[in-house]
Amino acid sequence: MKSIRGTIYVDMDDVLCQAARHFLVIAEREFGKQIAYEQLTNFDVGQSCGLRPDERDELYRIVHRPDELLSMAPVSDAIAVLGSWEQRGFEIAIITGRPPETSETSIEWLRKHRVPFHSFTVVDKYSRFATKQSGAISLCELAARRFCWAVEDSLPIAQYLADHMNLPVALIDRPWNRTDNEHSRISRYPDWSAIAEATCGDVVKILQGAGANEERD
Repeated sequence: MKSIRGTIYVDMDDVLCQAARHFLVIAEREFGKQIAYEQLTNFDVGQSCGLRPDERDELYRIVHRPDELLSMAPVSDAIAVLGSWEQRGFEIAIITGRPPETSETSIEWLRKHRVPFHSFTVVDKYSRFATKQSGAISLCELAARRFCWAVEDSLPIAQYLADHMNLPVALIDRPWNRTDNEHSRISRYPDWSAIAEATCGDVVKILQGAGANEERD
């Protein structure tokens, strides 16, 4: 699949949907843990909540149930910005690190909220599951694809995209990614509104010049 201007990589959890906030709802409901959102300074929500290993496993099992995934709220302004990019001629590639078995429900969530997207890919971003015969791909396989820009909330993945794929990355500010991230290809934004404002200025020049970086099939 090719686009006129290029393909934009967009993460799903905490970029398009309020995953971490939903984790906190479940942690309080199931384990009595009351943790403020700003206290989630570790990417591992279970660790931030002080859960035992067995409780952490149960937390992740519950949060990936179809009913829980479908009840996650969209991130403010995200859908509108994706729509504006689509209108400009860009393709939207949803790239998630969720378990492969959540794919159908994840796509249902995207359609439920009318999120513009042209492809959906599960990537083993954190060495959490096998990709063979699962429909998912590895980070190395992801690196063979071409994008013109990326939107992420994970600092390690943003660094991978910038270092291994020479990709400019918009890092959405979250409590768990506020460590030093000085990188010429990573820019931090407080929210989607700021990203939208940026794409009306200098960043749009990057997107419009992305013809050589179209995603490979």
